[in-house]
Amino acid sequence: MKSMILAAAVLLISLPMMAQNNVTVVHQDGLFAQALAFSGGTSIDLNVSRGSEASGQAETFLFFDSFQSTPDSFIQTFASGQIPDGSLQGDDPAHVVFDVDTSQLTNFSSTTCTFSFVTFTQTCGPSPAGLIHVEWRQTQASTTHTNSDIKQTFFLGQIHTHQVSDTASTTLTGSFFGLDMSSGGGEVGVNHGSTIEIIK
Repeated sequence: MKSMILAAAVLLISLPMMAQNNVTVVHQDGLFAQALAFSGGTSIDLNVSRGSEASGQAETFLFFDSFQSTPDSFIQTFASGQIPDGSLQGDDPAHVVFDVDTSQLTNFSSTTCTFSFVTFTQTCGPSPAGLIHVEWRQTQASTTHTNSDIKQTFFLGQIHTHQVSDTASTTLTGSFFGLDMSSGGGEVGVNHGSTIEIIK
């Protein structure tokens, strides 16, 4: 029964999203790191990368999506935007450190939506701001060369990624808005002429 409710919720939330057309295109070249974790009942997908915006100006870009299911609702946060270059440290991918306080970001968008299984209503607003600190350490358990074209649809947006990269697996430490990231895993590496298109 709950899976049918969740399917209906996804459809209801996806319909308004289809009408939106706020598109951000980022060209990714150089260092990047991705973290996937499940902590405190919340799944977290975070990606930070060096690159340039459409005008060619260098930038460091952050995207994250988090999802939490409760007995009577689910909560999703979808965030993306430019961050200070100094937030991402470690031009040697063997050890990468990411630190940011989202309350200090000016060119960054973060939205949280709660969908109630009780009232079948959706409430959206700006996400709470806070601290993210993540460290990646390569394990070399696996290395990957990727040449892919992927389209992902989230409840609050879509991502189209064309990626050419070389990566290695990592362990994680740190926290995401107070949630422990050490149970997760990730990868760090180098993008080569990749692009990410975010539609919200």
